[in-house]
Amino acid sequence: MEKLKYIDESDRCYGAAGMAISLAVFDGEELLSAISLDADSSDLVSLTPEFFFAGNPVVSAKTAWRHILKNYNLGIAMITANLLCRYMVNRHTGLPADVYQALHTLALEEGVDACQLEEDEIDSIFNKNYNYLTRIFSHRGVHSVAHDFASALSSRRTLSRLDALELLQALQGI
Repeated sequence: MEKLKYIDESDRCYGAAGMAISLAVFDGEELLSAISLDADSSDLVSLTPEFFFAGNPVVSAKTAWRHILKNYNLGIAMITANLLCRYMVNRHTGLPADVYQALHTLALEEGVDACQLEEDEIDSIFNKNYNYLTRIFSHRGVHSVAHDFASALSSRRTLSRLDALELLQALQGI
């Protein structure tokens, strides 16, 4: 989607910072593998294989669906945080209406494709995440963490899982 594309390297750094922060606030840090500015945009943040559910015949359908739903929720949170960090922290503005709409459309498509959710179920998840993350990225302390994270990523080009978690530790004091 054209409206969600990065405009420059700084934008990529803040997008990655937003995704990392969302992993921390949604208790998904264990899924983070690495972050690299030199990767394709879709691979900017690498996740562990546990995030990608391939199915398992010994896992019940209910357990498998919960796992898929959890990962859908986390994926939408990461994309939302990516955009909110880029706009609210880096550009000091709110999300433009057309970007918000593109994000919502993506959430709808993924919710139907990945989880076979109904539109009202998707809207509930999306709105809950969007409102929560908007509050998170409105906090000045989170701005400081995001600036430090983006700066470290810009200078190092790649952050290991441990490097990223160390930078995110500052969130615990907020």
